Amino acid sequence: MNPATEFSTAGVRSVNTAADRAHRAVERARERAAPLLQRAVGAAHRTIDKVSPTAQRISDSGRQLGTRSTQVADACSDRVRARPFVSVAAALAIGYFVGKLLQR
Repeated sequence: MNPATEFSTAGVRSVNTAADRAHRAVERARERAAPLLQRAVGAAHRTIDKVSPTAQRISDSGRQLGTRSTQVADACSDRVRARPFVSVAAALAIGYFVGKLLQR
């Protein structure tokens, strides 16, 4: 064998050995990380399971609040339409008194 071929063969073996070591290191890391990852996934699922009902209640409460505010706005609007002069007079009186209170 000539020296160049020996050097090339030694280099290939060296690269293959390094690659094998790297593969083994990655495999060991994967084996160590798998249980930790499974625990993290389990904890995330448990947290979601605990938070989900609360989030649903909050969502339902928001919808109910939106519906209720629309009902109140409609009722106020109906009263203003029924008695516009009284509504304007009441608004002016309230504005006057609030202005007086804020001047103090």
